[in-house]
Amino acid sequence: MAIVSAEQSVITSLSSVKEQRLDLQLKQLEFHALLHRKLDLELLLESFMSEAQAFVRFDGLQYIADERGRDLLIGDIRQHRQQFELKLGDRSLGEIVLMRGKAFTSRQQRDSERLMESLIYPLENALEHHSALLAAMTDKASGVHNQLALDQQLPREIRLARRAEQPLSVMLMTVDYLESISEHHGSSVGEQAWQSVAEALSERLRQSDVIFRTELDEFLIVLNHTDIDGAMALSNRLRTQVDRAVSFDNVQFMLTASAGITALDESDDADALVQRARDALSKAQQSGRNQIKALPAVSPDGGDDSPGGGSVA
Repeated sequence: MAIVSAEQSVITSLSSVKEQRLDLQLKQLEFHALLHRKLDLELLLESFMSEAQAFVRFDGLQYIADERGRDLLIGDIRQHRQQFELKLGDRSLGEIVLMRGKAFTSRQQRDSERLMESLIYPLENALEHHSALLAAMTDKASGVHNQLALDQQLPREIRLARRAEQPLSVMLMTVDYLESISEHHGSSVGEQAWQSVAEALSERLRQSDVIFRTELDEFLIVLNHTDIDGAMALSNRLRTQVDRAVSFDNVQFMLTASAGITALDESDDADALVQRARDALSKAQQSGRNQIKALPAVSPDGGDDSPGGGSVA
């Protein structure tokens, strides 16, 4: 028989229990209110991860998008995981993976499920907002992201690459003399040409890569998890896609492309990264077009330090 002395026993008063429950309820209400104020998808998930620590501790969060949104990784990748598919009615909102270094207890798993329930409506709102922004940031002629999207997304891609300590490269590509199609066959055919080229390029890209049409009628492609050598290899495959991408009235246009490539340096901001890619593109165009030039962030000898001698023709 267990003997418990008065000195050993701890009695919690009913008023203390009620106060603890009230504190928890207030935290939950504040948590819900905070999530509903976040319309930006990434900010919503960053806030969720930060504030959810008061209920369940975890080190990383991965969002796997479905038809809407974009894949995101926040925090650190860890061994132990909980994966949740979020739905609103019959519509999937994507999946959330919580990660940490040690296993989740049964209670923490239940608490995590309740946290996910709190995320459903704010996530739906953020996805609707994301869809509206996406429409405003789409180039009508080519169907890819436009300059406005580039201005907003490239700094974010740079930030994510640095947070994950992964390489990131940028490719700036033009189709040589593509504007002549509009001059000879009309603007509608010219717009079809832009769309055909954009589709041909997009087919060769990974889901994590992002393609834009700039205000200077260039295609800028952000290559995540890719160093400058990988970007050079991809640029050659993309050039072959452009070659026969456009046809009209049973006429096949023979096209060529020029590209400039560079990789993210620790001192780069978005403007510096794009400018270096544009400098590389200018070199390709000045050298006769139909070729690729790469410029690294630093050229120790002051010359062209790019892979393969700096160009591929």
